[in-house]
Amino acid sequence: MSRSGNRDELFENILRLRRAEAVSDQPNLGELAIVREFLEGLAGRTIRPAEAARLLGVSQPAVQRWLEKGEIAAVTTPGGRREIPLGEVIDLLADVERVRAETGSSRPLSIVVRERREAAEAIDLDELLPRRRQRAHRTAELQSLAYHRLVASRLDDGIVDDARRRLARWREEGRVDPRWIDAWEQILAGPIAEVARAIGADTPSARELRQTSPFAGALSEHERRHLSDAVERRVHG
Repeated sequence: MSRSGNRDELFENILRLRRAEAVSDQPNLGELAIVREFLEGLAGRTIRPAEAARLLGVSQPAVQRWLEKGEIAAVTTPGGRREIPLGEVIDLLADVERVRAETGSSRPLSIVVRERREAAEAIDLDELLPRRRQRAHRTAELQSLAYHRLVASRLDDGIVDDARRRLARWREEGRVDPRWIDAWEQILAGPIAEVARAIGADTPSARELRQTSPFAGALSEHERRHLSDAVERRVHG
């Protein structure tokens, strides 16, 4: 099998595992997530635009146009190349699959990009961050606060379960001070409404706790970047 064929199979297996996680019984979720994350590690942290275009079934110039407009997220690698984060490509592949199944469109990625643009534009930054608060915070703190308040507005059992599994992996790997893990686990043990209030609280202790947040990935890469840029513009605009 060719290298591109192997890569296609790798991404298909990642998507298959994501679909299985969405419908799996609770006891199996942790094992599925471990396998998916292992495969994502094999895929690498970023994807070159040419490969992303091939995986998504569109031309490379089309991907480049969306990158230029900020419709698809990009990062600059240590080698100076502009590439697409793996999570962004996986999200796009999953959305393309959904739109194709729902509409039968021959151009599902165009629909996905439009949906994402509309969803990002619908985010009300003034609701997440009343303007009177911005002077007492650093930009990074405001970005984290806005992120977690948006997560809080969408919080459900699935998002909380993902956060719990992430904490369990951190504890096993020794990646984070156990005191922070203990604090997060105590918060996540409460009802959804109380978890939402805790992660969106604007207090010194909450700001400190959010520096080791297990909610990374709760928003799409596109939403995260849109929100971060909006906060940046407010603070420095």
